Amino acid sequence: MTTVTEGSEKMVLEKTAACIISKALQAIRQHGWCSLVLAGGNSPRKLYRKLAEGLPYELVEPDCRDTRTGNDTTVRLPWEKIMLFWGDERCVPLNHPDSNFRMAQESLLNYTEIPENNIFCMPHVTSGFADAALRYETTLKHFFQSHHSSWPSDNLWPAFDIILLGMGNDGHTASLFPDDTPALEEKHRWVTDVHAKNGSPPGHRLTLTLPLINNAASVLFYVTGEKKTALARQIISGGQNTVPAARINPKHGDLQWFLG
Repeated sequence: MTTVTEGSEKMVLEKTAACIISKALQAIRQHGWCSLVLAGGNSPRKLYRKLAEGLPYELVEPDCRDTRTGNDTTVRLPWEKIMLFWGDERCVPLNHPDSNFRMAQESLLNYTEIPENNIFCMPHVTSGFADAALRYETTLKHFFQSHHSSWPSDNLWPAFDIILLGMGNDGHTASLFPDDTPALEEKHRWVTDVHAKNGSPPGHRLTLTLPLINNAASVLFYVTGEKKTALARQIISGGQNTVPAARINPKHGDLQWFLG
C-alpha cells in the first residue's frame, strides 16, 4: 500500500515524525523493540531534532498517547527500545562533516538517552570499502539472528520495522545511484560498496541494497524542496520509473511518501 502526505514543511515534518513514533511504538508492542534505519544527507536534520524532542500528544495517534509520563504532554520514543541503523554512509572519517553518522549524532543522538549498544552505525573507512560493506552485513545478520527467533526462514531477507529514505535531485535514494547498474541489480548482498561519481560529494559509499530495503515492514520517504517533490510526484503517478527511488516497492510492507 502506498500513501502520500503533502503540505507545508512544518506540517509534513510533524506528520513524518508522528508516523515514525506510531510505527515504532507498534513494533515495540509486537516484539519489544523497533529497528529503525536512518536516512543520511542534510534533509532529515529537522526531522531528527523533532524525534528527539517528541511531539505534543494531540499530534500522534490516540493509541500512542498513553506513552506519556506523569503530567507531561509530550510523546517521546522509548529510546532504550529503539535499535538504530543507517541506510548508507559516506566513506569518510567518523567526525568528517560529510558523515551521515555525524549528522545524526548532531541532530538526534546528542539529544536522547539511547544506549550505545542500540546504535549500529556503518563502518567509517577510507579504504577497504568492500570489506567494510561485508562487515556491516555481518553486523546486521548477527542482530537479526539474536533478535528474531523466526529468522532465517524461507525468506532469507530480514525485515526492518522502519526504513527512512531521502531522495536526491537525480532520483537516487540511500546511495543507490542511477548510473550504478551493479548496485541496483544486486540480488544477494544486504550491503554493498559503491563509487558515487555523481554524488554530493563524489566518493566511495556503503549502502543497503534494494532487496533488503524492499523487505522492510515500512518504508518512509521524506522529501523536501521543490525539485525533489516534483520528481517524487512523477514517481508516485507512474510517470517516472527509471530512477532508483522508483524501484522502492516493499514486498510485504507499506510505502509512504512525505513531501514538503
